Amino acid sequence: MMVVAAAVETEVEAEVEAAEKKRSGEVRRCCPKTGTDMEGWLVLDGYEDEPAAFGVPNYLGFHIRYICGVLESRNIPYTYMTIDQWRLNHKKRLQNPSERAALKRELSELDGAVILAGAVVPGKYIRGTPISRKELDEFLATFPHEQPVLAGGWAIRHWRHDGWMPLRTNLFCTVQDTDATLNHFLNTSEWSHKRRNSEQWNEWAIAGAQGKCVTQHPDLKTVDGAPGPLTFEVEIYQGCVRFKRGCKFCIEPKKGVPIWRDESDIIKEVSAALDNEVNHVRIGGATDIYTYKADGVKELEYPIPNPEPIARILHGLREDERIGILHVDNGNPSIVAENLEPATEITKTMIETLSDGAVLSFGLESADPVVHKENWLNCNAEQLQIAIRHINEYGRERGERGLPKLLPGLNFIAGLNGETKESYDANRRLLDGLRSEGLWLRRINIRQVEGQGFQEIPQDSFRAFKKGVREEIDRPLLEEMFPIGTVLREVWWESHEDRIRRPEQVLNSIHRDVTIHGKSGITFGRQIGAYPILVGVPYQIPLESESDIMVTGHGMRSISGVEIGLSMNSVTQAQLEAIPGIGSKAAWRIISSRAKAARNSPERPFNNLEQAFRDSGLQSYGLAEKVLIE
Repeated sequence: MMVVAAAVETEVEAEVEAAEKKRSGEVRRCCPKTGTDMEGWLVLDGYEDEPAAFGVPNYLGFHIRYICGVLESRNIPYTYMTIDQWRLNHKKRLQNPSERAALKRELSELDGAVILAGAVVPGKYIRGTPISRKELDEFLATFPHEQPVLAGGWAIRHWRHDGWMPLRTNLFCTVQDTDATLNHFLNTSEWSHKRRNSEQWNEWAIAGAQGKCVTQHPDLKTVDGAPGPLTFEVEIYQGCVRFKRGCKFCIEPKKGVPIWRDESDIIKEVSAALDNEVNHVRIGGATDIYTYKADGVKELEYPIPNPEPIARILHGLREDERIGILHVDNGNPSIVAENLEPATEITKTMIETLSDGAVLSFGLESADPVVHKENWLNCNAEQLQIAIRHINEYGRERGERGLPKLLPGLNFIAGLNGETKESYDANRRLLDGLRSEGLWLRRINIRQVEGQGFQEIPQDSFRAFKKGVREEIDRPLLEEMFPIGTVLREVWWESHEDRIRRPEQVLNSIHRDVTIHGKSGITFGRQIGAYPILVGVPYQIPLESESDIMVTGHGMRSISGVEIGLSMNSVTQAQLEAIPGIGSKAAWRIISSRAKAARNSPERPFNNLEQAFRDSGLQSYGLAEKVLIE
């Protein structure tokens, strides 16, 4: 009790001291734990993962940019911080009473806070993790009660619906647009749920593309100033063409009739981001890339795709040579299947303009006709098969990075109303049918429905279905799409030992040091883009760097590899062992032979690969010729 009382007393004293400083004009702006300045409003990016919006690193979402755009357009000082930066720099401070009090003093100098929590699609993330309800509660308990706090995003709405009621004054949880709600408060000093209009949408999008969420994002640049993996998620319209009777589990139909952005405004926004050293772009803010400015949206069950507007966007973006990776996200299989002729024009445009490795996410959710009917799902199994055949027909050719140009992805959701054991059997029959046709699916996403009003999931059937898909569908698909010996370019290395990047791998520079290259360990990385395949190599590579690899093996949802272009005069034993056909004994013999040869020629022990293998008593090169250089 004494410890708790002392901690409370320390915090009270801190708040009183901070209030007196504010009245006297003494303002302390520097946050000593990070070395960065905190000023004005704090914009805390808790990330978003919605059906048509993604903003978990290395992606930068558009809703957080609109919030920053409001402040930028008004020339109001603010501080942008990701939830991961908060965790790394401030979370531990909350455990120590004096550190907690110091943090509260720093926060008391701010004018307020805006928090975006938009992760409503469950997932596993490698590079960052969305804010949790517990973390938000901790932040609200720490942030001084005198300052206003605005919380927005679909996660906030879900939590409120589930009974979340934080005990805090000066907190407003908006159920409409966070950016417009903030703008209204700045105008009137009053809270009210607001929606942005078309003019505000464009203004804040372009201003946000130049804001601190871009220029100060931790993924924009590496520590040494090289281009980072940041990917700029772009919204081209909001809502869904199935607004009258959309999928019951999805939030997008609730947004009403689709509202389009103009092509020129979208290109201007991206150009502003490129001016601020963004390199990679994904058009993810659309429920269906085929229905951007489609005909008959209000009248037809299956609106007719309009190829010209989306072609103007894609060609307009691709003409800018500053863009590296350009990808899209969602497609509606029923629209493709029911409108093959105009859909084909759009597909061909994507093949011409997108970077290789592009993925169109197709949401079937369930192949069971009963589940389809009860949940108003957007396509049936027959329509899906037509759409998958269509994308495979045009998209399987490989591009510069070694990936197919465009492939479909497939989503299943468990727990929808009407689901039975037969539902999983129907899903499996569908997948087996696609495999029998030799069709490719880049990834199969199997998740459980979120929210209320749905039924219990038959766990035995669900687990059996998921296990069968991973072992009998996913792995054979990877073996076909990425056969051993395939070269993949520009893999970005993100974590050591575990697939999930840990805090110490960000804070400790040894993980980025070139001296660890080739040492024992495991490194995981991905190519930049939509739904990239996870690559693991059995040795250490400095993180936040990129290299080319050759595929050496397959997991259920990942592949193993070894870098190419390794010098045979500096390659390590761990790197040699990663090459198919060279085991630990052969690797050791090569290393030993090189050490002996170095006595006579220390700078160049081996003149060529043939000498290296001959001196080591090895007959077969295996795939070493594709990996090793002189």
